[in-house]
Amino acid sequence: MSRYRRLITFDDGREVEAVVDIAKRKNLYIQIKEGQLIVKIPPKMADDEMMKFLNLREEWIFRSLAECGREPVRLKDFADGEQFDLLGRTATLRYITPERYREAYLEGDTLFVSVPKSGADIDSVRRDAMRFITDLANKELRESCERLIKLTRLCPKKITVKPMKSCWGRCSSNGSVSLNFYLYEHPKECMDYVVVHELCHLVHMDHSREFWALVEKYIPDYKEIRRRLNYNE
Repeated sequence: MSRYRRLITFDDGREVEAVVDIAKRKNLYIQIKEGQLIVKIPPKMADDEMMKFLNLREEWIFRSLAECGREPVRLKDFADGEQFDLLGRTATLRYITPERYREAYLEGDTLFVSVPKSGADIDSVRRDAMRFITDLANKELRESCERLIKLTRLCPKKITVKPMKSCWGRCSSNGSVSLNFYLYEHPKECMDYVVVHELCHLVHMDHSREFWALVEKYIPDYKEIRRRLNYNE
């Protein structure tokens, strides 16, 4: 019906330019497309109602805008102060020298790894950091699986988490699902989407209209999440 640009000012003072799309629809939707916030609202929606919704989604909006066109950052040198992506946030690796060794742990957005006072051994730092990240990836992905299997009532025969080079997930003809270990770099909603995508393949082993309708039933904003993951079939 109409489409216009406007400056959105959030309760904390942050601002972002958005495209407001008014058309016949029942609900309000938001998406990030080509680095642009698009707000889709039904006719006659009050401005304060729209802003209430946007304020609730503020962190997601700014995080998604920041991620546009950005490649994930992984630990490479395992140096003190090195930054990397963890669950959609920027985390920092920090060395600590406790009296007694302790396993790596996350506090806020900082991953602490114990090193001896005599100096860090990079191989040991890499081992401890990756052990923590691997445990976290498995924990988060399996939590998504358990919750979404219960929601969809679609249960694979087997779930495997492993590094994958060309896809985020895979569903085999025998009903087994594989999930990409590197999903740990992305927000929880991205993990949820990939899990739902593969679970839906238990019903439709293709990318038919029926398949996407089933995905959308559980992940209404799946198209935006696919874009953020640079999804390739």
